[in-house]
Amino acid sequence: MAKRNFKPVDEGASLGSITFIRPSRLAEEEKTGVILEGTFVESIPNQFDNEKLDYKFTDEKGGMIVLNGAGNLGFKMKNINAGDYVQISYNGKKEISKGKMKGIKAHNFEVLRDEGE
Repeated sequence: MAKRNFKPVDEGASLGSITFIRPSRLAEEEKTGVILEGTFVESIPNQFDNEKLDYKFTDEKGGMIVLNGAGNLGFKMKNINAGDYVQISYNGKKEISKGKMKGIKAHNFEVLRDEGE
């Protein structure tokens, strides 16, 4: 049998990193502002809540970013298509002013799409 030469699977590969962004953690740490710029890949079911979607992006370095869906993000992402380059900002929590969720604070996002020149 030939001698084997095992190496770590990431050695020599151009694999990017995977970053998970949780809005609850952003709120806990009181972080606001731009949280990602990247190309939208797809929406995927949240593994803990079938009612929610998470959103997968790639950044310019080839890394993958998964943003957990929360607050108004799902509504904002409805008009974003795979391949769109976006900038997403987290604006903290905002109190809902009407409807069945009135009075509850929800995560508030801004989603901008690059329209090119």
